[in-house]
Amino acid sequence: MDIWVNLARFSEIETQGLLLKPVSFKDASDFYELTRDPDNLPFIFPARASRFESDYLLVHYFLKEPLGKWAIFDKSSQEFLGMINLESIQASKGWAEIGYFVKRSHWGKGIMTETLRTLSEIAFDAIGFQKLIIITHQENVASQVVAQKAGFHLVKHYKGSDRYTHKMRDYFRFELKKDDMT
Repeated sequence: MDIWVNLARFSEIETQGLLLKPVSFKDASDFYELTRDPDNLPFIFPARASRFESDYLLVHYFLKEPLGKWAIFDKSSQEFLGMINLESIQASKGWAEIGYFVKRSHWGKGIMTETLRTLSEIAFDAIGFQKLIIITHQENVASQVVAQKAGFHLVKHYKGSDRYTHKMRDYFRFELKKDDMT
């Protein structure tokens, strides 16, 4: 079966306490609240975003090509908590990179670990991926802990150019393969 068709079948995903659903422009105010606080996204966006910049990011990064991109909501309160997405999808090779972020007020509550485990299971069992990748900045220890709790393994430590400052930084690459899940 085609990865893209399978991704479309999983436009909404439910976990024990969370609802992952397609990003909508109705989420623009919540997204702005998250992006305007530079402490929320120190490894994703370069600085505090204006409302225009936030709307631009939401539209051009999440809404233009919506498959494999989800807003994360608390199931009971319907509060917007963050985002998770499949990036750099290589359908013919059966792999994708995963990016994610959650509001600082919800860090350390297991939200992203729950989301990442669920998405990984679906990606392997129902969508057809063979490998998932997470790349973190060396100093992003919280994201590394999330990756490891979700079963990802550190496979590489390397230097690369930061997409915003263009300075060389240290990165870690984590991987999870379908065979690791069985």
